[in-house]
Amino acid sequence: MQKVLAFLNKYALVFNLVSIVFWLYIIYVNYVQIQLDNSFEERKNFFIIPIVFIVLSLFNIYLAEKRKKRN
Repeated sequence: MQKVLAFLNKYALVFNLVSIVFWLYIIYVNYVQIQLDNSFEERKNFFIIPIVFIVLSLFNIYLAEKRKKRN
């Protein structure tokens, strides 16, 4: 278990940045689809989940940097 946690701590920044890029891509695809269909009112809820995961990734990056400074 400690090897897994060490791996996650070592690559936390990279993993979280990749996840942020992924969620930004999901937001972009939904935005383009909304522009094509002119359906913002029906699809505006599709932005909530990616934004939550982006904020969570930013928080994880903050905690990883804080952990690196402490050690």
